[in-house]
Amino acid sequence: MSAALLALLAACTNDKGSPTPETTASTAAAGSSSTTATAFDPCTALTPQFLAQHQWDARTPEHKQTTTGAFTWTGCAYLARARYTFGIQTTNGTLAQLREKFPTATELTIDGRKALRYEARPDVGGGCTINIEMKSGSLYILVDDPRGLHPRKLSPCDNVTEIAEAVAPLLPRGS
Repeated sequence: MSAALLALLAACTNDKGSPTPETTASTAAAGSSSTTATAFDPCTALTPQFLAQHQWDARTPEHKQTTTGAFTWTGCAYLARARYTFGIQTTNGTLAQLREKFPTATELTIDGRKALRYEARPDVGGGCTINIEMKSGSLYILVDDPRGLHPRKLSPCDNVTEIAEAVAPLLPRGS
């Protein structure tokens, strides 16, 4: 496996023990796009009304951008009213690259798009990720709920699936 692919898909641990994109520089993998999947900006697509409707509106979203070699994640981090966090970012990382790193990832179809759901750090509870296929990469959605604060007691993987199902219809067709 190339160093760039490992850097792209490796999850590091933030102060809450949740998986986040690696921030170490590396060499780009051959054939990888060097542009982010920019057809969708979660920071503007998830309007205050949309966030309130889903009770995900505890504070103003925090803009995030992470680059590792030729791979980029761009989007926002959110704190839901129930006090768990989630992030939604576009990335030029593809499902094929993720499948290589997480061979036991669950394949899903969300709003007609291929998706993978996985726990990047199964040894650190409370986190689950879905990547939804996009033309130039994928939409990365992470839920971090190590204290189990979801008001309906959804597991992080059920929660990230619910978020993905709500957000995927906002993706522009053809993106």
